[in-house]
Amino acid sequence: MGETFTFLKTIDNQSEEEKMSTTESLNADDLLFYHSLRADLELLAKKPKLQTIHYLLDYSRSLR
Repeated sequence: MGETFTFLKTIDNQSEEEKMSTTESLNADDLLFYHSLRADLELLAKKPKLQTIHYLLDYSRSLR
C-alpha cells in the first residue's frame, strides 16, 4: 500500500518541462481541447482565505 502512494506522489511531482513536453506532443485539435478544458478547470479552483481554513479546522476539532 505504501508503494502505491509513493508511485502517485512521483506522478504529481512532474517538472514543468515534463508537463510542457506532454502538451507539445499533442496535435492541434487535442491542444485546443486541452487549453479550453484547462481554462474551465481553473475557474473551478478555489483559493480560500487562511481565516476560512482555520474556521473549518476549528469546526472539525469541535466535532471530536
